[in-house]
Amino acid sequence: MQDILDPTTAPTPSGEIRFVSRPDSLKGLRVGLIENTKKNSEAVLRRVAAKLEAAYGMTVETLVHKGQRAPLLDAQLEQLRGSADFAIVGIGD
Repeated sequence: MQDILDPTTAPTPSGEIRFVSRPDSLKGLRVGLIENTKKNSEAVLRRVAAKLEAAYGMTVETLVHKGQRAPLLDAQLEQLRGSADFAIVGIGD
């Protein structure tokens, strides 16, 4: 078990984190992008996604916009769960 500390939120009850097993291959995976509305955040994420597409045939299925200090909404989490194999959270500036 690993500890995760987020100093921007209130403490949460500790519990075991169940990590997802690594895929056998990166080929064709679906990427979800989580953009935090900072300057250049979306541009950086899209550039990373383009590199992943070129190298592994990955596709961007979902782009979610969230506030800089806000958590994802339940609806956004559900959107990612249904359309992405993994997600990349981006920052900008």
